[in-house]
Amino acid sequence: MDYFPNLDPYNLVIFYVVVTEKSFTSAAEKLCLTQPAVTYRIKTLEEYTRVKLIDIKTHKVTLTPAGEELYKYAREIYQQLVSADRLVKSLKESNLRVGIASIYNSIVEPVLNSIFEQKNPEIRLTIESGNAFEMVQNVLDARIDLAIVPCFDYSAGKLKNIQISEPMQLLCFVGKEQKLEKSSYDWKELNNFPLVSGPSTSVVRRIIAEKFKSEGIEMRPPAAEVDNIEWCINLVEHGTGLSFAFYSQIENQLTEKALKIVQLKENIYLAAEAVVAPTTFMSPVINDFIAMVKEAFRVIKISA
Repeated sequence: MDYFPNLDPYNLVIFYVVVTEKSFTSAAEKLCLTQPAVTYRIKTLEEYTRVKLIDIKTHKVTLTPAGEELYKYAREIYQQLVSADRLVKSLKESNLRVGIASIYNSIVEPVLNSIFEQKNPEIRLTIESGNAFEMVQNVLDARIDLAIVPCFDYSAGKLKNIQISEPMQLLCFVGKEQKLEKSSYDWKELNNFPLVSGPSTSVVRRIIAEKFKSEGIEMRPPAAEVDNIEWCINLVEHGTGLSFAFYSQIENQLTEKALKIVQLKENIYLAAEAVVAPTTFMSPVINDFIAMVKEAFRVIKISA
């Protein structure tokens, strides 16, 4: 090794957190340090660089031009340290933390535990489910290692995206008592029906809203908002309105004729993807997991 840097990387981490939090006090709380200790570290860094890096204006941290340049390196070092720390923890604990968007629960969850335990019995697999945006944020916050979510522009440039399914058709469905006077409907006609949807952060709802917008139609407010597909199906069964889902989510209700499909003149398709932080170490465990999820999507029945 020809050169060994004298710069203390921990000072750069503290610098990064101070800038990110825009406050010495918030940074101290985040780092579990006292504020004087954080101030001392920043002062030490400025003395080492011999330039002023931070200004305090109206009680908020702002960067000098030199600070802007150093921040780029501090951010990269912080992200690399987070990835290294997660790798070490993974090696120590043999723990894989996965988030699954609730829209994919019926597709992914029933097969994951049994398949994964058979191939990797030493790996502790932790699965959580919820809103796709929440799962993505948990990846960014390093609370989970990867998330299985619908393809969508969640946070451009901040994630590594791996498509894991072909585009799957989103079916429009209504309860068995709902009268359908046409064999197929366009989006303007569809807007006459009450809509049962997820909350405003739902990817499916956003895609539907974008579709209405692209057709020059103002989407009517939903008749009901629920964050659970089972509740959504139940409301539609009881005549509240129409909704959208994958075939595998409503297969039983279609077989029992509790629901029926609304044929659309133009369908919506949605693919699934795995998202990880850009600095994530793609270990064999993660790659195996993604491969198995791809297989789970490959074998599901996607239409009646």
